[in-house]
Amino acid sequence: MTQDNERWTMSWAHGEATVQSMGGMLAPVRFDLGAGRSVSPLHVAPWGDDPAWPGLMRALRGEWPCLPFGTIDVPPGLPQGFDARTAHDEWRHGFSSNHLWRRIEQTPHRIALHIDYPADDPVESLDRVIEASPDEPMLTVSLTVRVRRDITLPFALHPTFKVPQEGVEIVACPYAAVHTYPVPIEPAYSRIVTNRTFESLRMLETTDGSFDATRLPLPQITEELLQLEACRPPFVLRYPADRADVRLDWDTRDFPDAVLWISNGGRDYAPWSGQNFALGVEPVNGFFDLGRVVTPPQDHPLAGRTGTTFKAGEPRTIRYRLSAAAFEGEPSERT
Repeated sequence: MTQDNERWTMSWAHGEATVQSMGGMLAPVRFDLGAGRSVSPLHVAPWGDDPAWPGLMRALRGEWPCLPFGTIDVPPGLPQGFDARTAHDEWRHGFSSNHLWRRIEQTPHRIALHIDYPADDPVESLDRVIEASPDEPMLTVSLTVRVRRDITLPFALHPTFKVPQEGVEIVACPYAAVHTYPVPIEPAYSRIVTNRTFESLRMLETTDGSFDATRLPLPQITEELLQLEACRPPFVLRYPADRADVRLDWDTRDFPDAVLWISNGGRDYAPWSGQNFALGVEPVNGFFDLGRVVTPPQDHPLAGRTGTTFKAGEPRTIRYRLSAAAFEGEPSERT
């Protein structure tokens, strides 16, 4: 029997946020900006909540933590020098992304969740607290990780933002370089040239020209993964139709880079069915979403991104923030 995917909502003076038990995923979120204006920036997959799909795919949405982060499948066609290995478990983006969390506390401004990992997993448990600011449209999220033995794992957050037809713009997050995925993630549709480094998101070389990845949706059907090396938050997205800026802020000591998942209708199979338009902005310590199954060559610029080290008996807590503000005036200079 399929277990219920419970949802819990908190409303406060500056918005409303819902958290679900599957994956501990946060969405939808509405931030009230004043003068009757609001923005709801987090993505909800177009198939909604369908128990026919397992794990994280059942009700994919919004923001959630991934430990260990990444795929469990080695992509075909890896370039020379990339070594494949086997993931230690069967859960894409980790056990917690695919199972039900328990709500352990809820107040008008706070929801706390907990999940235990299997007894044979090096990770023992995760605690996740989502707290609304009483003074502004902002959510602060904390995640406490406990492990059974010392281990280094690819680690990431998975905020996924909506890409409306009216568009969204990346207006801020300085970075050192843009690295492209080693292979096309959807060979029939992915366009950015693979295994390359570029200076800017505004001019990415493709198989048939170039495009500006700071303005979405793109005119071409595509599916892409990029890694922004040394991305310095806040990461700011502008929703012109809502006249709102949405900010994601994290500690770069926890996550030195950010993976961008540009989903632009490039998955034509179920449940995506060519209808998914979203932008994942994923603070990461790892090599793309491949850190569990691929080791890049030693001379790759991201070869040192092996993951986060956790110590047994030493719980580690990370914190990050999601907020919004009204935007007035001319567009800001883009990255």
